[in-house]
Amino acid sequence: MARLAFVAALSLASLALAQTIQYGVEATAETIAPAVETVDADAASGTIYFPYESTQLTTDIISNLTKYNLSDVDIFNFGDAEAAVEKRAWRVCKAYPGDRSWPARPVWALLDILLGGALIEGVPSAAACYPDWPQYDEAQCASITSQWEEPQFQLSQPLGIQYYVFEGVSCMPPTLTRAGANCTLGGMPSYVVKATNVAQIQLAVNFARNLNLRLIVKNKGHDFKAKSTGAGSLSIWTNALQGIQYLGSTYTHAPSGYRGPAFKIGAGVEALPLYEAADNLGLHIVGGNTRTVGIGGGYIAGGGHSPLLSMHGMAADQVLSMEVVLPNGRFVSVNEKSYPDLFFALRGGGGSTWGIVTSLVIRAYPKQPVTTLTYSFGIGGNVSTDAFWQGVNTVFAKFPEYADAGMYSYWSISCLFDCSFSMAPQWGNNMDASGLKKLSKPLFDELAHLGIAVSNVTYTEFDGVLSAIEGTWPAASEQGGVWNFNTGSRLFPRSNWEDPAKFAAQNAALRQAAEKAGLMLGYNMKPAVNPSVNQNNAVNPAWRATVLHAMLGATWGQDATPEDIAAANKNLVEMMQPWRDASPDAGAYLNEADINEPNWQQAFYGSNYDYLYQLKQKYDPWGLLWAPTAVGSEDWYVTGQIDFYPTQNGRLCPR
Repeated sequence: MARLAFVAALSLASLALAQTIQYGVEATAETIAPAVETVDADAASGTIYFPYESTQLTTDIISNLTKYNLSDVDIFNFGDAEAAVEKRAWRVCKAYPGDRSWPARPVWALLDILLGGALIEGVPSAAACYPDWPQYDEAQCASITSQWEEPQFQLSQPLGIQYYVFEGVSCMPPTLTRAGANCTLGGMPSYVVKATNVAQIQLAVNFARNLNLRLIVKNKGHDFKAKSTGAGSLSIWTNALQGIQYLGSTYTHAPSGYRGPAFKIGAGVEALPLYEAADNLGLHIVGGNTRTVGIGGGYIAGGGHSPLLSMHGMAADQVLSMEVVLPNGRFVSVNEKSYPDLFFALRGGGGSTWGIVTSLVIRAYPKQPVTTLTYSFGIGGNVSTDAFWQGVNTVFAKFPEYADAGMYSYWSISCLFDCSFSMAPQWGNNMDASGLKKLSKPLFDELAHLGIAVSNVTYTEFDGVLSAIEGTWPAASEQGGVWNFNTGSRLFPRSNWEDPAKFAAQNAALRQAAEKAGLMLGYNMKPAVNPSVNQNNAVNPAWRATVLHAMLGATWGQDATPEDIAAANKNLVEMMQPWRDASPDAGAYLNEADINEPNWQQAFYGSNYDYLYQLKQKYDPWGLLWAPTAVGSEDWYVTGQIDFYPTQNGRLCPR
């Protein structure tokens, strides 16, 4: 049986004068309880709900509000997808502050009452630095500025994100932005729901859909393309959806038949705490090398590469089930048997598109040792430019072998001065130093034959993933709150290594890009075939064929104008074209790719795109969830943009 839960809420009477319940009684936090029902039921996935998932918005709650004649209660009703499909041609621009259709303050106050006081009015994190904002405070500004580029600070802020350039750089601390810049809300949301339970997410979804508001979702704000921002939007902030539950070594997942170790995690869980929980149990999980990324947010939604990729597959492959609030407001369990098409889409089909994930069940693996190798070499002394690039090509030639050995290699080439190559690091899963030395010896012998002296060769043994990540990428190396770069990427297929002409053309394209841009990064890895998990998902098919994910960047200075940024972005698109030409049937990793990528549907989603677009129309015919380069995003546009520098500072309108 379900039972009604009436939770105390803060008084908002002064803001809700226009809202009444029966007999003309004023709607306040004292007269109306938050719209929640506590549901005592197991999730269809076979695991119990986290406490915050048991707190739901149900049809009974809506009916209860209707019985009390609460004005405007219809704006919280659940959606009817079939009716929405019939009206799809009637789409109009999303409501925008200042419009007649924009909700009045009493309506926002009613939402806050029903949310239990979880609504936050949008104020830029750096507003304290600007005298024309009520929050102006010099001491507070100094504190904010000192923390601004720390990821933990950004993810703690309702409007904080890690990369501001495609939001529009609307409000930054004065010492970190253009001279004379001002502070506006810009591409940031007008309101934020700090979600601590499922009912709050459902209320926000229904409210936004029924009032034609732009809705965005933010977990940690790590997306390069600022997908978790949007002018005039209502934001659902999932950072507080915490919980790590070990399900046991003999856990049986009925829908898939999987039996073995697994975790249920909240959508707001960061990578590092999950690594720590797994390590304490002698386990590993497949996650990224950035400790502040939310595993259950855009990371898995976009596919998720990992140091364990060549051993176990993509992070999205590890998901057994998910709990999700759909665009119609309903809360459902998604797995191989329940909503199997959504189970396909939510694992690799992109974030901010299909629904709001509240928790996931992911499989785990026995802990194994890791050994890393770092080294470098470059132009200088007896090493000519041509000899250097011969050495680089020699390293590249080993990539299929290294990936097949379960390895993960992170490397860079810097040509800001004389070119140099740095392996930082090569990551040997389930290897000790002697094993990695044996595997690396042929490469070092070939480099020596070319007359290349390899420097700073260091082997380091770790007992597992946690210690390897902490020992390789210290917390201080992570940066957030920045706006001075854009990134493009390409997934190069193994088939290029199997054809000498294609391999030579690829290497020439990589060299040309590094010499022009000055810096290139890359990962040597492959998503392993893993029969123990369901790998039939929306991950870009180009991933399944790759052994190299390479990245190129565009950068600009602190005084760069929008026109300067657009020019740099245009140049990046042009510099990347030889990479596309060298891998015409491949693609790019949507989580680490250029927002201006030509033919992005094919590049980011490959042959899955047409099917994913159909699913988008099925589950979100309203176009409620929108983000740049997300499935279906071509149906909408943000007003007031310039070519090659699209931001979220504008009204969202249908094409």
